[in-house]
Amino acid sequence: MNIYILSTMSDSGKTAIVSALLRILRVRGFHASPFKAQNMSLNSYPAIEGGEIALAQAMQAYVAGLMPSIYHNPILIKPMSSDRAEYVILGKPRAQLSFNEYLNNYPIRRLAINAVKVSIRRLTEEYDVVIGEGAGSAYEPNLANRDIANFRPAEWLGANVFVVLDIDRGGSFIQGLGLMRSLPPRWRRLVRGFIINKFRGDERLLDSAIKWLEERTGRPVLGGVLPYVDDLWLWPEDSMDLRPIGNGPLDIALIAYPYISNFNDVYPLILEDDVTVRVVRSPKELGEPHLVILPGSKNVVASLDWMRRVGLDRALMRIKGSAVILGICGGFQALGKVLSDPHGLEAGVPGNYNGLGLVNVNTVYGVEKIVSLSKAVGLRGGELEGIEVRGGYEIHRGVPQYVGDEPLIMIKERNGRPAEQVDGGVFRERDLVIGVTLHDSLGDPNFRNFVLNMAREIAGLPKRNSQGLTSIDLLMRQIDKFSSVVKDALNIDFMINNG
Repeated sequence: MNIYILSTMSDSGKTAIVSALLRILRVRGFHASPFKAQNMSLNSYPAIEGGEIALAQAMQAYVAGLMPSIYHNPILIKPMSSDRAEYVILGKPRAQLSFNEYLNNYPIRRLAINAVKVSIRRLTEEYDVVIGEGAGSAYEPNLANRDIANFRPAEWLGANVFVVLDIDRGGSFIQGLGLMRSLPPRWRRLVRGFIINKFRGDERLLDSAIKWLEERTGRPVLGGVLPYVDDLWLWPEDSMDLRPIGNGPLDIALIAYPYISNFNDVYPLILEDDVTVRVVRSPKELGEPHLVILPGSKNVVASLDWMRRVGLDRALMRIKGSAVILGICGGFQALGKVLSDPHGLEAGVPGNYNGLGLVNVNTVYGVEKIVSLSKAVGLRGGELEGIEVRGGYEIHRGVPQYVGDEPLIMIKERNGRPAEQVDGGVFRERDLVIGVTLHDSLGDPNFRNFVLNMAREIAGLPKRNSQGLTSIDLLMRQIDKFSSVVKDALNIDFMINNG
């Protein structure tokens, strides 16, 4: 029987619970698949067919022992401004619309609904169990008749629905009751039970409240209560997951500009016990770091405008040469001289825009987006020269144009096919500026050593080599930790068999 995990709010732990269930079922011998009909996220990942899906569903695919597929997340919404987003349907960008336009654009809506139904049909044919995940609040009266993210796809999937209640933020029992009383009967019948998540303290304190909820809804709370799990690092769905890392002597500043994307690029630094990663949003917070990371951005021009407005552009110029500055994908583009967007697909308005000017590279945005699982080899940079950088991925329209500096790597493979594209660079080495388009490059131990040892030298710390673990290794460690908690707390057999 298929399962759908919904909630009364965002960030309640749905993604982590689905990931744990997939891991548990995989260990039990099930051929299980993740599914999220519609996800709004700036963190995305290449699918095996080409095209992109939400990073969270890519993570769930890896946890289930699968390669990420466009059918795991048929609709991805990537915000570009306060009122517009890019709509990616079955991996391909289809439109840039406001949310109201999306709801009322019949051709796009028909395409989106068909994509969800095709994905459900495909997954149910291929897998023993499909575990779906809802988006945000499971039932909003203003959106319910057009919902294709929560109860409607759960109904199409024929799934048992379980509602996650986030007790850490309070009001969870009232929310559970309110949801059940608000639902139309046909959707209410799909709900099989509740999962209480993120509890801190003695579970016995909840006994009377659990009984109260079960009596009024006729639905059980499954097994025990899931505790609040500290220090769990799963791939993030949105910027609510931005948080510091570590407590070591190597001081790393992550610039958290608007439209930040794929900041999971820094997560492999958890594997290094001598680092501290701080989230920085102002010149005062920047301080005197040993390494600054400019992560990806869905709207590099808007991110640059924000940096100039708050003064971080001047702060970066001040520390240039005394700290390593690493730009990844959109962050690399921001470091350059000119960003040319003739079609307005990135900035929203066609034009040429000034970068920070820290590197002699221009970026030209094309119509077609490059989305691929990629491998590269180092061209220069001392210890990186001739070394393969594996496990990275590309999601970008911008192509670097070198106007004085030299590339750092050569991308040799995209989606299993030979490629030959120069990329990145170690620019003006005395200024210690590094750029690379390849996401998850820090997940490769060789590239991680290259960057961190440059920063360690500045900090007066001894150079060292990583223990050789990748970002996927880190993910599996983290999900095993959480799945053991879920396995002990929830009645998994009830979830699978209560059809």
